[in-house]
Amino acid sequence: MDEMATLVNEQRAIFNPDQAAAFNAILESITNNQGHFFFIHAAGGYRKIFLCNTIAAEVRRRGQIALYMASSGIAALLLDGGRISHSYFKILLSIHEDSVASFKCDSYMFPVL
Repeated sequence: MDEMATLVNEQRAIFNPDQAAAFNAILESITNNQGHFFFIHAAGGYRKIFLCNTIAAEVRRRGQIALYMASSGIAALLLDGGRISHSYFKILLSIHEDSVASFKCDSYMFPVL
């Protein structure tokens, strides 16, 4: 068994049930060429990066391409080969000294309590 397969098997052995279910669903989609889109979301500490890196290792072990993106630079740095979505999709952000967010204090983003 090659190094990558050993790594994937060791990591899968310590998955929790939710991680195992996500791994299996994603790999089934890839194996059967179903083209599903997956979004992994959970609170901090749920080992999302660990899961994603294990999936990427398995995909790459199979000789396929795994691209991972995150919404923040910190998460992207922790993903094996990860990048932020702005970088993948070439979304230009025009940020300058006078840039401000357009949220209003009583918007749905910041409800007044």
